[in-house]
Amino acid sequence: MKKILIFSILTYLLFTINSTAIEQSASENNSENEKILRVGVLLPLSGEFQEIGESFLKAIQLALYDISNKGVKIYPKDTKGNALSAYQSAKEFEDEGIEIVIGPIFYENLEKLGEINKITFISLTNQTQKIPKNTIAFGINIESQVDTLKKYFSKISVSKTLLLSPKSEFIYQSKSVAEKDILKFYRTYSYDTNPKKITGEIEKITKYRERKKDLERRIKILEKSDLYKDKNELKKLEQMHTLGKVNFDSVVVVDFGERLKSVLSSFMFSDVSSKEVNFFTINQWFDVSLFNESSMQNLHFPSIDFKNLKKFKKKFLKKFNQEPNEVSILAYDALGLIYYCWSSNNYQFKKEQLYNKEGFKGLQGEFFIENNLSKQQLKIYQVKKNKFIKVY
Repeated sequence: MKKILIFSILTYLLFTINSTAIEQSASENNSENEKILRVGVLLPLSGEFQEIGESFLKAIQLALYDISNKGVKIYPKDTKGNALSAYQSAKEFEDEGIEIVIGPIFYENLEKLGEINKITFISLTNQTQKIPKNTIAFGINIESQVDTLKKYFSKISVSKTLLLSPKSEFIYQSKSVAEKDILKFYRTYSYDTNPKKITGEIEKITKYRERKKDLERRIKILEKSDLYKDKNELKKLEQMHTLGKVNFDSVVVVDFGERLKSVLSSFMFSDVSSKEVNFFTINQWFDVSLFNESSMQNLHFPSIDFKNLKKFKKKFLKKFNQEPNEVSILAYDALGLIYYCWSSNNYQFKKEQLYNKEGFKGLQGEFFIENNLSKQQLKIYQVKKNKFIKVY
């Protein structure tokens, strides 16, 4: 395997105290004061998404604090959560000679940024279609998640996987999963987003009524028998809701929140147990509300390094006396990545370094950038007994 280039935010940015890193930082401060890294920041700092933007900005400020190099300067500007303001602020950065920018967060804000020729944008979006050539999609994208699921599926030997996704939302993610040659699905389904209709649709997918009728027919036959073995079988069947197994061994649900819970609860009501079928979903950012539903037990999902996320949240809380938006850990990593590329190139930033094929390692875990897309080496976590357990 190729050696990973570790800009090691855990060590290099002083998350884990390292004497070498301290000495290096002190040396940089003393001898390289005239070397300046100017980083633009495009975030929604007013309007509907102000709270999100402020959390991301604080994550960048936390990285700046950990870097502890006075030569690194950040310049925040407000996108107001819309494409026009993002473009206008980006033009100002271009006029000011700034070459690298963290942000915007939202995919919709990238609309006009392709017209800015002298800046590289590290956007925190997880969408990857039609990304401008000057932009890197740095979010936890569906491609990386599918690739991780594929590796895990090979390990646990599942072969008949259903893909379920809502009809109205996450269309891109769903199509991307279905069309990728990485994973082969046994069948694909789109379900109605109305919670009242989800259960009926899952019943059809699992052939619940047919299995229930099979049980009823078998019970009627056994009730007419006086054989000891038939009476024993009857006792067992009377404790069951259906008879017969489903014709799939795993399910991937592309959804979040209450709808995800409704879908998985519907499988449980349709007498499909997580002990018999493996259930997967996409990155949930360790949503603790998953613990509140029995149907969520044994649910699996790909995500970033959970231990590092907890360390990040603890340090953020200590620094700012508030909880961070979990996704803002990517903004922390973005500044660490830029700093590593700059400091390891004689304090000159070259965008080509971002595409180093040997890759990098941040709080999110290992990743490399290819075709304007961050490819993350994710982990697989299981929801079990009110904990997130890493299983891969």
